[in-house]
Amino acid sequence: MSNCTPCTPANDELPIFCDPNPATDTAKRLLVEDEAFCQKALTSPTAKSWLIWDNTDNRIEWEPYAITFVNKTGDTMTGPLILSGDPTTALGAATKQYVDAASSSLTSSKVSKAGDTMTGPLTTNSTILATGNSSKIGYNTGAGGSITQGAGSKANSVTLNRPTGIIVTDNAALNAATAVTFSLSNSVIEATDIVVVSHISGGTLGSYNFAVAPAAGNANITIRNITAGNLSEALTLRFIVLKSVNA
Repeated sequence: MSNCTPCTPANDELPIFCDPNPATDTAKRLLVEDEAFCQKALTSPTAKSWLIWDNTDNRIEWEPYAITFVNKTGDTMTGPLILSGDPTTALGAATKQYVDAASSSLTSSKVSKAGDTMTGPLTTNSTILATGNSSKIGYNTGAGGSITQGAGSKANSVTLNRPTGIIVTDNAALNAATAVTFSLSNSVIEATDIVVVSHISGGTLGSYNFAVAPAAGNANITIRNITAGNLSEALTLRFIVLKSVNA
């Protein structure tokens, strides 16, 4: 290794740095002059170190330093990372305010599995099953209504625009083995739907048969007295509309 070119130091107490000789085995080494001017020393750094002046030994030494940056290959921060704004690209880092806003929007638009109310139809290409021994599928409070038929005839039309409800018929006489038909006007009903009618109270249970013919916006309900005698009874009928299609 060749000597560095001597020169007058700016300060007698400070060493002079000399360029590393090209023949040295690594450029990480530094060739320095110590306080004895132009006495050369080849020094190698330790890992994660920098050169400092040691006032005790009156020389420059390698001093370890603390890492204050985040390693891009993976690291752990000890303080918060503050971003400049919300992400604008697909792989951009998300701020807390961005995630909070997205979570709030998601919460307000999703249906809770613990129980919730939807504002639009539920469409599924699978099966809906009630599995509990007290589970039900049907209509909740608020979906139904009731209407009483006008006096004088069981043939009088009624109007109730609900998917389920109660119809109380007139108590006009219905002769033995005779049928009468009345119209239920209902905007919920479509021509392909199924309307189920059940006699739940009023009159003699088991004395009547019922048939329903749905159409767009209404259904014709036929009541037949299947007994051998005339009956003059007000019947309480419950109906439900079930959605159905032809294809």
